[in-house]
Amino acid sequence: MQNDNRSEIRKAISLALGAAMALAGAAGFLWMFFFVVEPVKILIWMAPIGVMATGIAILYDDLRKS
Repeated sequence: MQNDNRSEIRKAISLALGAAMALAGAAGFLWMFFFVVEPVKILIWMAPIGVMATGIAILYDDLRKS
């Protein structure tokens, strides 16, 4: 019983962190897209895109297993 409760808590934490990462990555990408005036190197663009992709992958994995 305790192990089942622990897995539910882990899944809820994983869903929350995945959603937070996906939203933070999307917000960072949109902020750079709309508010950065000067050209930005591709390495700097990879940071929000990578965070968003990681969050989406976490969410996909969690939702696929349920």
